[in-house]
Amino acid sequence: MQKKRWVPGVDNALQCINRLEAEHMCNAVGFLRSAAFRSDPMKRKILDGLKDIILDNGKKQYAYAEEDPGESGFPELYVPGGLKPGQRANYRRLLRASTIEQAAIKTVLSIIGPAKLLDPGGGWLPLIDRSGMLGRLGNWPAHIGTMHKRGVDAAAVFTAKHGDAPIAKIKIFGLGGSAAPHDIAREIIANREKSACEIEIVRADSPHGDFTDEHTLALFCSFSGDTEETLHCYDRIRHRTNLIAAMARGGKLEKMAREAGMPFMKIPSEKGDPAYVMQPRESVCLQCIATLLFLAAIGLKAGAAGALEPRLIDVSRLARLVASWRKRFGPSRKFDYNPAKRLAFFMLYGFHYTDEHLPAFFDVWDKKIPYVIGDYHLRALVHEAATQLRERSKICAVEGIAPEELHNSVEAIRAVVESSAASLERNPYVYLFLDSIDSERRIGFRLAQTRNLVLRNRGAYAVLNAEGETALERALFLTYFNAHMTTYAAVINGFDPLPVPTMSWIKKVMAELPRNCGKEKVYAEKKHRTLELRRQPGHFTLRSGIPV
Repeated sequence: MQKKRWVPGVDNALQCINRLEAEHMCNAVGFLRSAAFRSDPMKRKILDGLKDIILDNGKKQYAYAEEDPGESGFPELYVPGGLKPGQRANYRRLLRASTIEQAAIKTVLSIIGPAKLLDPGGGWLPLIDRSGMLGRLGNWPAHIGTMHKRGVDAAAVFTAKHGDAPIAKIKIFGLGGSAAPHDIAREIIANREKSACEIEIVRADSPHGDFTDEHTLALFCSFSGDTEETLHCYDRIRHRTNLIAAMARGGKLEKMAREAGMPFMKIPSEKGDPAYVMQPRESVCLQCIATLLFLAAIGLKAGAAGALEPRLIDVSRLARLVASWRKRFGPSRKFDYNPAKRLAFFMLYGFHYTDEHLPAFFDVWDKKIPYVIGDYHLRALVHEAATQLRERSKICAVEGIAPEELHNSVEAIRAVVESSAASLERNPYVYLFLDSIDSERRIGFRLAQTRNLVLRNRGAYAVLNAEGETALERALFLTYFNAHMTTYAAVINGFDPLPVPTMSWIKKVMAELPRNCGKEKVYAEKKHRTLELRRQPGHFTLRSGIPV
């Protein structure tokens, strides 16, 4: 089939983007960028056309989502009755609309640059961040006040029910945005050495019950209250210990907690509540503060630096600090003076934007892969930053924890940096080092020496230093900063930061499946399959009689 010829022209280029004509996309974006600099009226015409494309395809995404399509992407075996009519088609339509919107936003970025895209006055932020996630990030002071009270109240219920029951260890069950906040809370307690109780975050579907006994405090957390894996954890663990509490916005978990009379911390569910959020990843402050106050109020075994007590968590000071941070890297702060906005662009493209126009060599599609690194005492914060880049910004990110990461990866990092410097290959990575006085000093020194030896003048990297007087303040600073940075990165990358359609639909499909569905058939298929490689348009399978 003969390839369609590219015909230059503003209208044709805009139609090319709106039709997602892959073979002409680079020509269209390049033509619009060059044409926009010919005159101000031409620039306005192009930007208005791109704005219409963004608006139209944003509406399409919400329309398809409201039809509740559910496409698992798995063979029909896994879906009872097979896929319903229209599910695959709606899913593909939504993804197509999202990709068209991304192409339009990237074209806008190439014309006006990241500063005008992110700064107030241009009107682009509310157009792309349709759910108002950046606005809700300003409500963290309300998150602190709300969940402080709910954590303390739940602790009172726990104490009234269990008295001074000995707690030898704590297991917190959750996934994704309902696990990360509690991992950060665990890390804060450990860095302050305020408890001798072992705290474990269990990210599982079927945890081993043998490691839970009557002296284990089990906390079950699910933002929606309907996370299948967390509910299954509850079914497996609830008979092994009576020391149980829960946290959710509603759903089955809240119902079970209320019926059992267990301590329950409710995440705000009313849209008018100033602490209301729409997505689990937005609830990190809500859940982290609630867990810290709950554990402090029930009274854990003291650590090397004493006991964790509610009075040590100064919520008024925390709220004031968060408000001051918001002024420094919130959306009203301009790009040139906003470190979160500047880092967002740097993490995507690996260079500093300091001029009104992007350089001539700039390619909007040539993105970097963020590589987030920190030491063992910051591993929860490193994981949170990387997962926010993945889920919120829709960027594949890598994470590594020192000292283990230095032992395992420093030679690979060095090799790609050196070969890139010699123009043998392109270095795809940009490195983000998280640092804090909570880090192990010798490991921090080792990371600094690694930067000087391997990356300086050869690789793109940034160092983000935590601020605050306590481990809690420093952890909140890094979390709050990166929440802003990854939201800005989503906008620069061409996405509304809120929707996670594929994850949502896979959850719905999985919720309908009976457990062990097709287990025997799947095992029989995998038993004699060593490796399966798939590519477009076809695929092939390498088989062997010896399983890997």
